[in-house]
Amino acid sequence: MFKTLGKVFLLVAFSSGLVIAQSNSKPLDSAEVKKVYRPWSTFLSLRSEIYFSKGSSLFGEVSYTTPNEYASLNEAYKSYFWFGYEQAFSKKWFGGVSGRMNFVEEGAGSFFTRLNFAHRGSIGKLFFYKELAFEHLYYAESDHYKRKAEGRISPCVGLGKSFKVANKSMFIGVNYRAFLNFDFQDDKSSIYKNRVFDRTKLRFDVTCQLLQHWAVGLYYLKDTEYYYTLAQYDINNNVVVPDYKLNQITQGLGVTLTYLLFKENPDQYIPGFPSR
Repeated sequence: MFKTLGKVFLLVAFSSGLVIAQSNSKPLDSAEVKKVYRPWSTFLSLRSEIYFSKGSSLFGEVSYTTPNEYASLNEAYKSYFWFGYEQAFSKKWFGGVSGRMNFVEEGAGSFFTRLNFAHRGSIGKLFFYKELAFEHLYYAESDHYKRKAEGRISPCVGLGKSFKVANKSMFIGVNYRAFLNFDFQDDKSSIYKNRVFDRTKLRFDVTCQLLQHWAVGLYYLKDTEYYYTLAQYDINNNVVVPDYKLNQITQGLGVTLTYLLFKENPDQYIPGFPSR
């Protein structure tokens, strides 16, 4: 039953992405693509997690970004607090709920509620992780302005390998996530209607479980925002700057220190997997 559900899950996710890509990309094929690289960032995170014997987990994470805060179309943060629970329905099927509070240097932040559904399988000796997540984005009022709530859907795939070095558990992995934003209004007026994807995240992880209760992870992150800029005209209605696509890229290195609270069977825990 679960194998059949897994195939249906992957087929629906792939088909939905293909339909969206075909419907949104046609009028933009001729637009030029420009890339802008933001300064490199460093992400510092402290995490605590309770891992239960059957695979469920409860976690909390505090993260800080330096030197500049992260800013995009629908998300900004200098730091955040993330907490949640993930339920293991079987050895391979998981579902979770979490909330994340984003804090900015000036003004008001935001709160995200997240639901995810995941399958953890294998390809040969590699872990193969598939996930589909939905987030509701709520924005606090800032300077008498109240931004309306938005949403986003994000499919993710990842590969990883766990092994031991000098009797220490290690994990190496890579995952890729794509975001499709929407603002609960007519698609004709949405700022997200002109690009296939609004954001992607590519991440490489190396994690080592130093002690029974402590793990440290290092990762490289490439975060890309996809904008669409309308043409500019002069007083005679001649095009000065044509329409173009803008890819804003943020790259960075991160460190995550995790404290693990085990209820039973700590050897079943794989440090750094999955990378949320």
